[in-house]
Amino acid sequence: MNMLFLCHRIPYPPDKGEKIRAYHMLAHLAQRHTIYLGAFVEDPAEMRYAAMLREMLGGECCLVPLGAAARLNMAAGFVHRAPLSASYFRSRALARWINLILRTQNIEVAIVYSTAMAPYLLRQRAFDPRRVIFDMVDLDSDKWRQYGDGASGLLAWIYRREMRTLLSLEREAATGFGATLLVSPHEVGTFVRLAPLARQSLWSVPNGVDLNFFSAEHTYSNPFEEGQAAIVMTGTMDYRPNVEGALWFANSVLPQIRARKPEAKFYVVGARPSREVRALECGSIVVTGQVEDVRPYLAHAGAVVAPLKLARGVQNKVLEGMAMSRPVVATTPAVQALDVTPGHELLVADEPGKFADHVLGVMEAPSRVGLNGRRYVEKHHQWAKNLETLDRLVEAVKAQNAFGSHSGLARAAE
Repeated sequence: MNMLFLCHRIPYPPDKGEKIRAYHMLAHLAQRHTIYLGAFVEDPAEMRYAAMLREMLGGECCLVPLGAAARLNMAAGFVHRAPLSASYFRSRALARWINLILRTQNIEVAIVYSTAMAPYLLRQRAFDPRRVIFDMVDLDSDKWRQYGDGASGLLAWIYRREMRTLLSLEREAATGFGATLLVSPHEVGTFVRLAPLARQSLWSVPNGVDLNFFSAEHTYSNPFEEGQAAIVMTGTMDYRPNVEGALWFANSVLPQIRARKPEAKFYVVGARPSREVRALECGSIVVTGQVEDVRPYLAHAGAVVAPLKLARGVQNKVLEGMAMSRPVVATTPAVQALDVTPGHELLVADEPGKFADHVLGVMEAPSRVGLNGRRYVEKHHQWAKNLETLDRLVEAVKAQNAFGSHSGLARAAE
C-alpha cells in the first residue's frame, strides 16, 4: 500500500536514538509498501541522503531544513499556548506537501513518529485519523517534568509549562489516532495512568539491535593504550541526560575507581560533546567526539557504563553494550524500561560507591554478565520480531472504517 511517514528528524544515518528506531521502522515497512516521507533536517549536510532515501522507500521525500524560522515558530508557541517542541517543527511547506500527497497518492495508512509531528494529522480533514499510527516512542512530557523538578525560577516554569502542554497534545493524539506505540510496557503503564481513555489504543513495540552489526564475533582493533582499564560511555554528548550522566560519573564515581585501580580511564565516546563534557578531559578522562565506529570501543572496554540520572524509554547505548557481550553497569533510570534482572544481564546502582564497586568487580574478575546480556537482547530486541506488531497494526488501522472503534483495532491486530 501507499503510506505516509512523518518524522521530526531525517531518519538517516541511524546514528542516534531518535533516528535508529525511525530508520528500522522505515526499512522494514519499505520491503512491502511504498513510503512517502516528510521529515526535518537540522544539518544541511544530511540533505545528501535524500536520493538514497527515495530509492529505499519508493515514494517521494519532503525534507525541510530547520533554521531561524523554526526558532521563531517556537517563540510563537508561547503566544498560542502550544508546546514549544511541537511549535519548533511547524512548517507551512511541509503542511502543503502533506495535503498534496493525501490528495494525489491514495495514502491508506499514515505513521506519525514523535509527538511533535502529531498536529500535522490531528486536524487533517482529508484523512481519517483512525488510519494513523502514532509512535510516541516515550513520554516526552515526563522528561520535561523531570527537568522542571531539577530547576528553579523561570527555567522551572518553562519546563513545567512544556510538560503540561505536551501532555495535553500526547493525550489528544493517543485518543484521536487509530493506534499509539510506546517503546516498552513500562512506558505504556506510565501513560495509561496519565491518559486512561487511550488505554485500548496503546501498544508496546520495543527497540531492537542490529545483532549482526553489534557482535563480539567480529574482530576489532584496540583503540586503547596497552595496560589501560577502559570504562566506556557512548551517546550523543550534547543531550542533557548524557551530559549530566557523564559529569556525575566523572566527578563522583571515577575517583573511587581510580583510588583502587589507578590505570582505569574513562572514555566518553559520542558526537557533539558539550562544553561541560569537553572540560572533563584530563589524564584519566578522554572525550573522543564523534567516532567512525563505536564497536571497537565497546568490544575492548573493561566495562560499559550508562550513568543516567534522568531517562525515559529504552536506552540504545545499554542494548548495544549488552549486544557486544560486555558487562554493562547502569543506573535505575537507564534500565527501567527493560525486563532485566540486576546482577544477571547487567549491574545496577544509583549510589556512587556501589556503582564504583560494580565497575571494579566486572573489570577485576571474570563474569557471565556480558554473555547473559547478549542472550537477553537476542531474545527480546530483534528488530524483525518486534516490528511484527507494527505489521499487524498497519493492516488493522487500514481496516478501521470496517470496525468503527478501537475494539475493532484490537481484534484485527490479534
